[in-house]
Amino acid sequence: AEYTGGNVKAAIDSEVIAPHLSASITTGVNSRDQMMNEEFSSLYEAIATAAFLVFVVMAAQFESPKFSFMVMTTIPFSLIGSFGLLKLTGVTISMTSILGFLILVGTVVNNGILYVDTVNQYRQEMDMDTALIEAGATRLRPIMMTTITTIVGMIPMAMAYGDAGAMMQGLALVNVGGLTASTILSLLMLPIYYKLMNRKPKTLPDFD
Repeated sequence: AEYTGGNVKAAIDSEVIAPHLSASITTGVNSRDQMMNEEFSSLYEAIATAAFLVFVVMAAQFESPKFSFMVMTTIPFSLIGSFGLLKLTGVTISMTSILGFLILVGTVVNNGILYVDTVNQYRQEMDMDTALIEAGATRLRPIMMTTITTIVGMIPMAMAYGDAGAMMQGLALVNVGGLTASTILSLLMLPIYYKLMNRKPKTLPDFD
């Protein structure tokens, strides 16, 4: 039989290792695998901590948690692009790609912060609908310029030139895919979120 990818380990376990196991013979985890598991766990904790700290900083800046939640929605938007590009290129999750997610948490919210802060400033002079449109028109150019320059700068790393490039490819792909997806989706969805979360409550009619 032919085995590829993750099927290889399962085939070895079932056809080679399992028949020789008994009450006195069990499988164990070597120190290298154990160390890698611990490092992966530490990175996951670091990503969660980074997301929390980003939220706290934005809440202090906006002086309102609802705007922080709004900007934080750009993170799941970015995950769509990151996992999609990893799948498209056939690159598996590794230590470097998880480091890419850690970096992405801090960079992907920048466009959302810029847009929401601009809308808040414009609402002091105009109605909400006009502010949402004008903020998008005003900030579209700087948002696209910063995003494109970051993506272009990571393309050589994503091309995996040499052994060192192959090691860092996952990090670059995560950031390229994440920034691309979050920029497009946030520009489309943030105006909708902003309007939904700032709707005026309906008042009951006055019958007097």
